[in-house]
Parts: sequence; structure tokens; C-alpha cells
Amino acid sequence: MSHPDLEIRRAGPADITLIRTIDSRLEADPGHARFVARVLDMGESWLALVGGAPAGYALVSRQFFDRPFVDTLVVGQAHRRRGVAQALMSRCETAHDDDRLFTSTNRSNRPMRALLAKTGWRGSGVIHNLDPDDPELVFVKFRPPA
Repeated sequence: MSHPDLEIRRAGPADITLIRTIDSRLEADPGHARFVARVLDMGESWLALVGGAPAGYALVSRQFFDRPFVDTLVVGQAHRRRGVAQALMSRCETAHDDDRLFTSTNRSNRPMRALLAKTGWRGSGVIHNLDPDDPELVFVKFRPPA
């Protein structure tokens, strides 16, 4: 299922207020809020709107070995399983100039792992000891040759 009135646009620092409406972690975790604000300031992130209201966002930085990296992907509860995450990831894939894009997720995050498998991402490594007993799985998506 998908939203017929889904819009994906570049996100910037002024969008933090909209993002707060779908990511309660910004209120609960000041460190996360500072991280989101810092990455939004880099200008490579995306906001999904449905009917003009925020539905999800993707933060992209180049802090991973100077490669584009989807640091965070959040979709509001009311918009999950409707194509918003896939649309955001697709926009992230097409918006950079590198030959590959990276992301990561915990092994326990089955919805994200399913999305990555469905959209052609490949496993690229494992990082242990970030979260107890829940390794971080790193994925890569290669840009098709021109």
C-alpha cells in the first residue's frame, strides 16, 4: 500500500519542529536531538509529507568513511507499512553522487532488515558491542553503472 499524496523534500534545520511530531525520542533524549539538528544542518536529509503533514524522515551524512550514510530512518506510526520508508530510502539512494550508499540497523530490527532486503541492499559487515547482545548490521547499496 502507498500514500497517493506522498511528497519527499529536502529537510533542513527549520524542519526540526515537524520532525518532533513523529519522533518522540527528540524530547526524551537531548543527545539524539542534538545529533538530528547537526545532521539536518548538513543538507543531505529528507522529509516525507502526506497531505502536507510530516510522515517520516531520513538523515543522511558523510560521517561514515566519507561515504553517504543513512544515519536514521523514522516513519510515524500512522504511516508505517504504506511505502513511506521505501520512498525515503529510494530518495536517499538517488540523491547522492557516490557509487554507493551505506546504512546500518540492529539485528533485532526486523522491519528495517526486511525493507533493505526487499530493496536490494547487501550486507557489508557487523559491528559488535554497540548495544548489548544486538549487533549492528551494516548494509550497502551500489549505484547502477551509468
